[in-house]
Amino acid sequence: MEISLFKIALTFGLLFFLRLIYRYFVKSYLVLQSIKKIKGAVCVYNPLFGVYPQYEKDYYNKNDYYYTTKKLLKENKGAKFLATPFMDQITIELYDPEMVKEFIAQQKSFVKDLRIFGVVTPAVKNGLSFTEGEKWKYQKKLLSQIFHFEYMNSCIPLINQVVDGWITRYCKEPKSTVDVTNAFKMYAGEIVFNIFFGEDSFYRTPDAQKAVIVALKMMNDMLMLATDPKNFLFGPKFVNWRLGKREREYLSDNKFLNDFVSKQLQTLKKKYISEKEQGKTQQKSWKTLIECLLEEAPKSGLSEKEFEGDMLSHLLVFFLAGIDAPSNNLIMIQYFLSIHPEIQQKLRDEINEAIPLGQKVTRDHIMNLKYLNAVFKEVLRHSTDALFPRRAMEDVMIGDLKVKKDFSVIASIVGLNNNPNSFSDPEVFNPDRWLEKVEEGTNNTYAFIPFSIGQRRCIAEQLAIIESKAMTIELVRRFKMTLKQPYQLKMVQGLSYQPTETMEIIFEKL
Repeated sequence: MEISLFKIALTFGLLFFLRLIYRYFVKSYLVLQSIKKIKGAVCVYNPLFGVYPQYEKDYYNKNDYYYTTKKLLKENKGAKFLATPFMDQITIELYDPEMVKEFIAQQKSFVKDLRIFGVVTPAVKNGLSFTEGEKWKYQKKLLSQIFHFEYMNSCIPLINQVVDGWITRYCKEPKSTVDVTNAFKMYAGEIVFNIFFGEDSFYRTPDAQKAVIVALKMMNDMLMLATDPKNFLFGPKFVNWRLGKREREYLSDNKFLNDFVSKQLQTLKKKYISEKEQGKTQQKSWKTLIECLLEEAPKSGLSEKEFEGDMLSHLLVFFLAGIDAPSNNLIMIQYFLSIHPEIQQKLRDEINEAIPLGQKVTRDHIMNLKYLNAVFKEVLRHSTDALFPRRAMEDVMIGDLKVKKDFSVIASIVGLNNNPNSFSDPEVFNPDRWLEKVEEGTNNTYAFIPFSIGQRRCIAEQLAIIESKAMTIELVRRFKMTLKQPYQLKMVQGLSYQPTETMEIIFEKL
């Protein structure tokens, strides 16, 4: 009898083992064999983690996280997408603008894939970036009433003020060496903070600078925890077990940031109520983001507690995203202008011709300086944000590719930006391509999507453009910029495709 029970247990154990082998090794292989028959398909079969460990190797060996992607596109100009395993499913990276167009058109069949990014904090998950369905529609409608042309235009004087303060703070000498990696993060943090809580509030509010540092650390820790083996084995709940130092610090930092933003929210709310009772709110020429949200509260249909919860989520999302992306963009603008002095001078000539000395930057300057716009776009093409992968809720066709339920799909911005069918010599920094507009990528809406596209397009896109261009205009017309050597550019994928090594720029007054 004991032998029989042993044999039964052994049989079940063997069957379970074989099922795991099939699920994680055989199934993905068979699916890829079918996908590789599709024209334009590139399939990389590495069980469990697919091509992604290679990306990590490329960062350490080639100084570029996406070296393999760029090499693949250069050597295979017919490549339209990459398919690779991830755990027991398939991940699809889209490189072809037409496939991206079809993917965007079928967004109702997809949701944000939180199987990896489930470690994102609950408050952030409740914000615009992660919500779906009716809740997302409500949040988008609410925030669209704030992030519009008039509001962005009204922020420009505040941004000019922050730019002047930054230059005074960091460029005191005739020739100043500035750690722009950190200095531009403080610049972006100050703008976000002041737009949230009021002019001049950043440097006079206790813990405001600490909040920027904590926010950036949280984002880095979130990415590290998302790729932690424990996340793949146990899911995002492992963070709450506090087994490691990173998990404990992540939760502690999250609490600090939540408490900090919540405290500022309550302070400004009391001030708003007091001013409203005195009839002062309608007399303001510019309002903070919190004041704008509070004005919309009565129209929301939510209870006060529910609306405040949503407000906190919006503030946290914009605080995190509003620091990382614009600061990274400014860092890379300085990098490319420094290593291409002829482009720097050409841009300076355009700025000096358009803006008299001493005149403040306006929206017309920001939108109408053509070469500035070309430089800005070319920098975005070389270093831009990543999009979150989306999980298929049902079987759906994208071109000739059948995306099965639970497949993960992502429009690869790096892939699109380095597709030789869209951009000739994509590795070359060439702003003129955006003036000549003869390449497919400069004319096809779906070939260049640094701020995403469609309904999920970044709602704060205009703010990011304004703060990056306003700072660039002032730096270029006041200083000659040089990259301090030695410096090795090493690009990694964080929330943005960004350099990891601290960058120092020498600003020499003109």
